[in-house]
Amino acid sequence: MLVPPALAQDRRTEQAIKHRRAAFTLMATYVNRLVQTADGQRPFDARLTTADARAVALLSQLPWEGFIEGSERGDTRAREDIWLDEDKFKVYAADLQGQSSKLVTVAEAGDLKRFKATLVEMRNTCSACHKAYRKD
Repeated sequence: MLVPPALAQDRRTEQAIKHRRAAFTLMATYVNRLVQTADGQRPFDARLTTADARAVALLSQLPWEGFIEGSERGDTRAREDIWLDEDKFKVYAADLQGQSSKLVTVAEAGDLKRFKATLVEMRNTCSACHKAYRKD
């Protein structure tokens, strides 16, 4: 049985949106755990904090392949601007990946003060992209 091309494209677009939303949802889960640690709601354990930071670093690499042409429509919070200024969007993605990697290094060192400062930097990177490219 053959799937009509338009239907196949709709499925591909839907899967791309689901992929990036899932990656961002998981990333938010681990970032929130790190924020709870920084705020003192969870104890600072360098081993556990490093594991959470590593999860964020890995997840920071995943959503970008879900920003395919045509996926600006559908169940998405992404603004269409992403596809109009793809180079700038890629800079935000690279910044997040860099900040996430830096956070892993700082968490491994076990310095809570530096961890908090680095987490703020990473969250500012997230916020800048959200401000530029998220609908809400």
